[in-house]
Amino acid sequence: MNVKLSSQGRVFLWNLFVALTCLTGVFAAVAADSFDSGLLWRVERAGVTPSYLFGTMHSDAPGVVKLPKPVQRAFDQAQGLTLEVVLDPRSLLSMASALLMTDGNTLESVIGRRLYERTVAVMSTRGMPEMLVANMKPWAVTVMLMTPAGNNGVVLDHVLYQSAVAAGKKVHGLETVAEQMGLFDDLSHRDQIALLEDTLDNLDIVAQMLDELLIAYLDRDLKRLLELNEASMRDSDPVLAETFNRKVIVERNYRMAERMQSRLSEGQQFIAVGALHLAGEEGLLKLLSQRGYRLSRIY
Repeated sequence: MNVKLSSQGRVFLWNLFVALTCLTGVFAAVAADSFDSGLLWRVERAGVTPSYLFGTMHSDAPGVVKLPKPVQRAFDQAQGLTLEVVLDPRSLLSMASALLMTDGNTLESVIGRRLYERTVAVMSTRGMPEMLVANMKPWAVTVMLMTPAGNNGVVLDHVLYQSAVAAGKKVHGLETVAEQMGLFDDLSHRDQIALLEDTLDNLDIVAQMLDELLIAYLDRDLKRLLELNEASMRDSDPVLAETFNRKVIVERNYRMAERMQSRLSEGQQFIAVGALHLAGEEGLLKLLSQRGYRLSRIY
């Protein structure tokens, strides 16, 4: 029996993973390269040493975490690393804390006994005991269920952070933990419950989505990533789809483009963000080109 995701769940889940694992105008001072493909881009402006912009995926798959030679070379040459969020111990603790309810509620009291028991059973298959699940926010469980089951838990973003620290590179963040977590805390309990139930009802669809996303990423196909994102919004509430896509993807693109200016002005930087943020009419590649940067695809 095929179960169809609700329009709200389908839009949210697809955007959620692509944005956090996982987007105006004409080209300005841009190379002949199309922005439809490529994960590593050289960012140049007269009088400043070039920097690099790299698209990541929140995964520990061997094909993802092992940097290709051109990417490794650019990383090694860089004086500093900039991530969406600095993954130091303090930030990781803040992220972990943000997953938990601190208002006296428990997951069971929010979602009800039936859904709670079902959630605990599924999370146990992911190695999460009930004592850890009991106080999680519903959206936090959804995020974990949307994340591929890993082998060692060291995802690409963290590999880059650890490598930078070991090499003595300065590490900066484009956003704060509070800004990222706030995207999901703003959801009502009702919406969070609906999304969790949709996820549990459609774990097979989630797995298929993750497989398609991984293939597009390894193919360095930014156009395909955009197509997958757009496909998730077809037949959905157009107002909801537009609102969520703008909040999670577009508005963050503009914020990150603005905040990376200080890093680019230093030169010789390696900036790594989720790959979906690179492409599209309001993606970082276009936004930077409009600011007068020359972008060249390296890999």
